[in-house]
Amino acid sequence: MNSFMKLFSIFLFIQIQIALSQPNLIQQLCKTNRYQPLCVSTLNLNPRSKTSDLQGLASISIDATTKKTNDTLTYLISELRRTGGDRSAFEKYGTCVDQDYGASTDRYLPGALANLQAKKYSAAIANLQDVVRASGDCENQFAGSCPLPVSQRNKAVHDIADMTTDIIKTFV
Repeated sequence: MNSFMKLFSIFLFIQIQIALSQPNLIQQLCKTNRYQPLCVSTLNLNPRSKTSDLQGLASISIDATTKKTNDTLTYLISELRRTGGDRSAFEKYGTCVDQDYGASTDRYLPGALANLQAKKYSAAIANLQDVVRASGDCENQFAGSCPLPVSQRNKAVHDIADMTTDIIKTFV
């Protein structure tokens, strides 16, 4: 076997080992997470996870939380517009849009990502806990009569933000 073939074989072996180790890394990271199935599926859905280390997987999780939060914010804005100026609906949806999800997308999630990158894990956790609280505050705006689509979206944001918090807690 010539040198090129030996090098190629070694390279191929290393690449296979990396590829095989990533699912184990995700499984290990998600094993103690309160949202284990969500954790595994969220991280496995992102192609970057195949080559990411723990820090990269935490970043992917923040990105997924940001996407879910933005999707919910967009939905709430459309529902607010649909109400046609009804004062009661405006107060409920408007508070969710401006204070809860607006703050999550403008401050909390960018702060969580910046703090993760700066290895300020406690601050990143605090940012994500603000997102968890914001989804609950939005739910509370409807005082027990929250429309089902809004409740489902609030729960989805709550769960993914809480899952991401658990991931980052592994660094502390």
